[in-house]
Amino acid sequence: MLQLLEQGRHLNSLGRFRDAERCLRRALRFADALSGEARELARGRVLITLAWSTVALHGRDPALALLEEVRTSTTSPRLLALTGVQEAVVQVACQDWRGALAALARVERPGELLTPREQVSALLNGGLAHLSLLELDPAREELERALATAVAEGVPEQEFKARHNLGCLAFYAGRLPEAITLMREADAMEAPVGRVRAQHDLALVLLEAGLLDQARETLARALGEALSEGHRLEEADLRVDLATCAQLRDAPVAAREHLAAAVTAYRARGATDRQRYAALLRSSVDLAEGVVPRGLDRVLAPWRGVARPVLPDERLAARVEVEAALLRGDADAAGAALARLAGRVRQGLAADMHERLLVARVAVAQGDRARARRTVRTALQRLTDRVAPTQSLEIRSALALHGQRLADFDVTDALADGSVGRVFDSVERWRAVSHRLAPVTVPTDSRAASLLAELRQARREAADSADGSDAARLRSRAADLEWQVSQLDWATAEDGAAAGGGAPTAYGTARRLLHDRGEQAVVMFAHDGEQHALVVGTTGSSVHHLGPAARAAEVADRLSRDLRAHAFAGPHPALQAAVGRAVEESLGALGDLLLGALPLEDGPVVVVPGLTLRSVPWGMLPPLAGRAVTVAPSVTRWSAPLLEDGASPEGAFTVTALTGPRLRRADVEAERVVEHWHAAGVRSRLALQAESGDVRGALGADGLVHVAAHGTHEPQSPWFSSLHMADGPVFAHELPRPAAPRHVVLSACDVGRMDPRPGDEPLGLTAALLGLGVRSVVAAVAPVSDEVAASAMEAYHAGLASGRSASAALAAVVAQEPAAGAFCLYGTDWQPPTGTPQRAAAGDGAATAGAAGSEEARPGVAGVAGRRRVGAQIQSAGSRNIAS
Repeated sequence: MLQLLEQGRHLNSLGRFRDAERCLRRALRFADALSGEARELARGRVLITLAWSTVALHGRDPALALLEEVRTSTTSPRLLALTGVQEAVVQVACQDWRGALAALARVERPGELLTPREQVSALLNGGLAHLSLLELDPAREELERALATAVAEGVPEQEFKARHNLGCLAFYAGRLPEAITLMREADAMEAPVGRVRAQHDLALVLLEAGLLDQARETLARALGEALSEGHRLEEADLRVDLATCAQLRDAPVAAREHLAAAVTAYRARGATDRQRYAALLRSSVDLAEGVVPRGLDRVLAPWRGVARPVLPDERLAARVEVEAALLRGDADAAGAALARLAGRVRQGLAADMHERLLVARVAVAQGDRARARRTVRTALQRLTDRVAPTQSLEIRSALALHGQRLADFDVTDALADGSVGRVFDSVERWRAVSHRLAPVTVPTDSRAASLLAELRQARREAADSADGSDAARLRSRAADLEWQVSQLDWATAEDGAAAGGGAPTAYGTARRLLHDRGEQAVVMFAHDGEQHALVVGTTGSSVHHLGPAARAAEVADRLSRDLRAHAFAGPHPALQAAVGRAVEESLGALGDLLLGALPLEDGPVVVVPGLTLRSVPWGMLPPLAGRAVTVAPSVTRWSAPLLEDGASPEGAFTVTALTGPRLRRADVEAERVVEHWHAAGVRSRLALQAESGDVRGALGADGLVHVAAHGTHEPQSPWFSSLHMADGPVFAHELPRPAAPRHVVLSACDVGRMDPRPGDEPLGLTAALLGLGVRSVVAAVAPVSDEVAASAMEAYHAGLASGRSASAALAAVVAQEPAAGAFCLYGTDWQPPTGTPQRAAAGDGAATAGAAGSEEARPGVAGVAGRRRVGAQIQSAGSRNIAS
């Protein structure tokens, strides 16, 4: 019997509750065969362990009934103490936190009657109950005691739980990177425990960080395990948070389906409090759709008597009440319900932003627009303050998700006001918040560097593998490495000394800068399903409605597909001509749709494209033909270097040109680039067939960096977009922090693409460079043939070296070679510094070969023979996309 009991406990710890139940039922039969006190003790121990399997499979009431059976059949103080500990476990499983604490309070003489392992169990559940009630100090005390005891006793499964729960505590305290660190440390342990709950908790942290895709994927994996093991309560909990993900993705049907399944499971398991919470969340989905659900008063009834909501469910109920009153047009009732939310409480950023939105909406309903606008500005500052300390580019961009509803409210209010300046300010203040912050400075740590090196190797081997099964294994390994790298990035994200972000550029400042530079801005923004454009010119400004946003996104997507098809149609003249006509039609349609009705002046244009138009080749659109065009994440990001130029003059200026493998014209292209700069008297370096370390070195030191290589944009994991060098890909994740260059040229396919994500934040390799402090980047939004890229980039650098600005030089190139129109200038226009050329001294090679920083001159420039070749030279004239 003892062996079966221990096996049942072990199966419970692994989350294999059905197997545990079968094992413990067998143990119970052996116990029943005993007599007297031996039977009482044996049966009691089995029933106490069985209660944990029972709550997972059948609900709270059957589990509590088993514990009550033990209490009524024994006088053993130890068994009675154990029933209290296990009742706390059951109550925690059903999220009855106060019930759990009450059960633990009834345990007498725990130091005498409980083993160290049982004491740790009591501490773990007490700590989790305190934590869920937001009583963080007692939670920390109990969890740290649990960790110390578990380590001292050598119980890895309990050490795992203590570390993980301390991660949950960091999450509740708002320290997301610390939470991820602790959870990752726990997950790395080889402890024999079930991981479904741990995955669920990590998903909640990711959701709070705004990492919606990663949270959803983690929840989905955990749900699959819960379903396979029959964990109905855990399944329901996971569905509740999957519903939250769906709601944030504006998928109410999926949200309602998850919540309906959760309510059914909770009801069947007797988890009343959780059932009520799921019903409350379902009401919030309906309200977000503009519908007051029937029976809402009944749903809200359990929370009506809470005078000062503190716990998450209490505050959600109050927010639901406000939302319903607003939809009913009852401003007084909305104000009264909102008053209950007054006062600071510890809660997540999503809830905080929602409550600030409700304050603004109620203010408008009560006729106080000034208060609404103050609230919006305060909310933006709160969001910026939360983003600013983060040293992870990914989390910086993801956190903007939580401000999206406030941004929509702000723009709605501005459009109703009718002031061009107000519309500009409302759009600008919420756009690309991450790009108005100081560049990240925390370098990639040694563990991440090691994982990235392994990922580089796995990616390279997968690309070279002719064995399908081996390639699939390598791809799976690469995906696992990406996940580990991402977690390290998120976990080392905060710097306590980081300053807050800068204020957005105001309308008046933007007009002055544009006027002084003779430029105009076209700010695209989608709102309430409609596409708008705001034109800020040198003589006036205006707002224009362009039609359905979905139509604009559809035509932009069609153009992207046409450009890709055209790049790969080169060997087939008839196909190339046909696809070329399709490209022209798509360019014409998109140009007419977005720009045809706008009052554009002559001269350079700054385009701020917005969420769904980030990968448009703006210089190719007919209304912008021949113009100097700069594409910026926001007007604030565009203007920041201009406002700083006088205060921070450029220092020494050097140029490095690097090439990757498998491109026939890349080496010649890089040589020509260096020759142009050498002729202009600028020190230049050449790294042919360079490795990833050469790229990182150049980006950490030089003024202008040119890379000619294959490129890959990863739509699902934009921070793993890469340039393919001799030793494999170099990823956005491993770029220097901050990056040194003022100007970077990526002569590669697709790496100018930026994927839309909630929060209107740019994501991709180019966006990473801008976020790391690079002033401007030239990159392509589509595949470009090797021949076109080589000739275009040679002409581009000739223009730069002659003193032209980046936008003017690129416009001249595209006018001569329209196929180069896939290249766009991102960030802020740039011109080589004047008065600081560094001519080579006598005998000093101006151009070097090999890794940046070597002093070996390249033939044809300084007359010294020798240059480095790394890797096989595959003579391919295909496009600069790895798919070629």
